[in-house]
Amino acid sequence: MTTATVDSKALLAVPAAPKATAASTMVEVARAHGVSPIRQLRESVALSFGRSRMKLHEYYAGGLYDPALTARDKREFVGERGSYLLNSGLASKRLTSLRGAMRHKVLHTAMMETLGFRTTKTQAVVSDEQRFGSVETCTDAASLRDFLMHRARFPLFGKPQSYSGSFGSALIESREGDDLILGNGKRIRLDAFCEEIVAEYASGYVLQSALRQHPVLEEAAGRAVGTIRIVTVRRAAMPEVLYTLWKIPAPTAMSDNFWQDGSMIAPIDPETGIVGQVRAGSGVKGRNIDTHPATGATLTGLQLPDWQAALTLAREGHAVMSEFGVIGWDIALTPAGPAIIEANANPHHMLYQLAHRRGIWNTDFAPVWGEVRARSKAMLRRRIQQELGRVKKRA
Repeated sequence: MTTATVDSKALLAVPAAPKATAASTMVEVARAHGVSPIRQLRESVALSFGRSRMKLHEYYAGGLYDPALTARDKREFVGERGSYLLNSGLASKRLTSLRGAMRHKVLHTAMMETLGFRTTKTQAVVSDEQRFGSVETCTDAASLRDFLMHRARFPLFGKPQSYSGSFGSALIESREGDDLILGNGKRIRLDAFCEEIVAEYASGYVLQSALRQHPVLEEAAGRAVGTIRIVTVRRAAMPEVLYTLWKIPAPTAMSDNFWQDGSMIAPIDPETGIVGQVRAGSGVKGRNIDTHPATGATLTGLQLPDWQAALTLAREGHAVMSEFGVIGWDIALTPAGPAIIEANANPHHMLYQLAHRRGIWNTDFAPVWGEVRARSKAMLRRRIQQELGRVKKRA
């Protein structure tokens, strides 16, 4: 799909900082749920401490004003800060020596591909600081233009080297003369695109072969890849799957990040791969939907293809980096099978809470977190003892 409109900007913009919660939101909650503004503020202040560390806008986005939730239920939820503290407490930084490699999109993709995991293919990297062996490196706008004109294999998916959250990303479907056609149907001048990349991400921007969704997902949700988030934990020798969900892109989006308007999210039964209740929006604007707004296909109850293979891919991938207590995997279900898009040592558990309508510190998961933390401590003690033993022998 193309359009005659030529845009000057291609990359997905960084989301604006959350606005202060308006008094009208408090009034709307009070009227709809019978919860007074004073009670809302009292609850939100209580949840800003302890393990929740929830900000006011997160209280409303998570719908924690709902009187159907008990006080104990609400204490099981976390904000972004609480999610980070949970994840960082599951494995000491002294233990996780591969943290830098996991964050480095080019190196992590190359490592997993070398070990035999299906993943994306890096075609080129924009960087004025690093080189990447046989992978082409574009050091300026001119060399990037040359790559896109003569050697790029479309479609391409571009993203910043060192950031998460989909901002700065772009799906490039094709090139027509001196124009690039984006995944949302917009058209941008090739020179403008190259200048934008170098101006904003000269230290690292990755261009990878864009994967295609399995026909079951493409028919249901459209062309843009909506990844499966599989969170794995290591509380024994072999990591296991803790929870799963589906990030469904908005009809006009080029990626699946939930903060984009119109994006959807849904829980997935880890055992069966069947999609649960799909939701769009959050807080007072959140709503349940069953069919996709563009395709009209039924989403709730959909059986995802190659499900067991996707779970195995995540578990085996975590086993490569078993020093981490928790990893959030973004996996694409493609016609050739599941493929790893990214791995994240700090998965944002707010996605789980939005999709599953349940706090991450629930009674099922709380014991798991404790066991993961205990095993990490035991692993670190063993490493220290082994190193001390080697030092004594050398002495």
